[in-house]
Amino acid sequence: MNRICIGILDLTPGWQSLLDQIGIWYEEISPTLNFEKSYSTIIINGKPNPRLLKKLNVYLQSKGTILVPKNAKSVRFFYERTPHSALVFPFHFNDSIQFSNMGEGLIADLKFDPDEHLSNNHFSRQRFYFKPEKHPDELVSTVNKEILLDAVTTCLKHLHFHRGLPFVQKWHSPEINPIFCFRVDSDWGDKDSMKNLYDLGSEFGIPMTWFLHVQAHEEWLDFFRDFENQEIALHGYEHGTSTSFEQVMNNIERGKQLLIDSNYSPKGFCAPYGVWNDALGNVLQSFDFEYSSEFTLGYDTLPFFPVFENELHPTLQIPIHPICTGSLNRKNTSEPEMKEYFLQTLEKRTNQYRNTIFYHHPLQPGLDIWRDIFEQVNEKGLTKLTFFEHATFWKERITTRFEPMFDPLKGVFHLESSNKDMFVQLSLEHDTYYLLKAEKADQPLDSFTKITPVIAQELNVEQKEELTTHPLALMKTSFLDWKNRKRL
Repeated sequence: MNRICIGILDLTPGWQSLLDQIGIWYEEISPTLNFEKSYSTIIINGKPNPRLLKKLNVYLQSKGTILVPKNAKSVRFFYERTPHSALVFPFHFNDSIQFSNMGEGLIADLKFDPDEHLSNNHFSRQRFYFKPEKHPDELVSTVNKEILLDAVTTCLKHLHFHRGLPFVQKWHSPEINPIFCFRVDSDWGDKDSMKNLYDLGSEFGIPMTWFLHVQAHEEWLDFFRDFENQEIALHGYEHGTSTSFEQVMNNIERGKQLLIDSNYSPKGFCAPYGVWNDALGNVLQSFDFEYSSEFTLGYDTLPFFPVFENELHPTLQIPIHPICTGSLNRKNTSEPEMKEYFLQTLEKRTNQYRNTIFYHHPLQPGLDIWRDIFEQVNEKGLTKLTFFEHATFWKERITTRFEPMFDPLKGVFHLESSNKDMFVQLSLEHDTYYLLKAEKADQPLDSFTKITPVIAQELNVEQKEELTTHPLALMKTSFLDWKNRKRL
């Protein structure tokens, strides 16, 4: 039996965060093991010593596969390669991944360094495609971490398939259907706007997570106690941001204590304006929040532990789709157009079996559009969770013991898992995969759920140009946003 386990030379915080997102079995390379049986592929993100280099070359000659990130000092130590001329790659990462043969083996050279990108916590204002002159924009992470995740995952799959091995991952939902979460940032909302949103969500059984701007509701915090099947979390006491450790600490500490005094137990936090900075990163380490959610750190991608000061931050990050009705309203979109935008986004993500997280502000326009969105969520049977439920599932996913194995001669798949109810994704090719429960791993593949995601069509050149034209307009918006932003 071959272990479906990825060996990595140096398990850095960035690679650990990324491999946990993907949900695969991984470990640092042990030079004493038989590489061919022990590692389904190997990541060389550093300089191997001569003994290890010799074993890697033997591994490659026996149809082994290796991934080499950009800047890894290992590239020059491999023997001469030959270009891979028969690659059929259905995803759009050809410009960022170069494959070449070495004997019977296959090497993937990344033209980027995942470690570097995952450690990049900078943000900038970016547009999201919708309609000409109506593309909404928001301050988001400079690095699109969902594309980064897709690129590395697809590359690792291809290396497994070259060896005739399946690619096996922990599924990203506790059920077969993807996750849907709904976040409410209460920013100055009044009782009527809160009640109207709650009633709409309750009508469709949507378990919302309410991030409270505590100062705005300080005199009536008990109002939220009647909200059934909802989560109360913290958005800060004041709706403001700062680069001062003391100011951020006081804002979170005061808001959290007031919620506790009102008999709430806030498990999560999201920063005003979605801004993650060093001050916030340092302050959050002093609290026991189960998660936070800032789209300037990551958006749309799966949950992850951020790389902060060269270590994994202890607070799980739950990314969301960063566009709200307010973003669209600033582009003079009508409510029917707002509904169109969110329905298109939901359809695109669910067609790809991706999780979806939207958010809303009670005082912003477009309340009625969520009726159509929630109706679609129920029709699609999405797995509806609060943020705390999502965080709890994700941490269980990471800590679940997970040891898939495969016999390529007999075509037999076996799995050892500490959670028999966990769903597992098994891929034998790029465009389809199977979903199965861990406890049923030894059954024939045709007894499992076969999934064929609808691959989203990439934007064409003209559409991409629309998103990058008039950069001065984006700079102006960012300046006005910064100028109008409340400071602590």
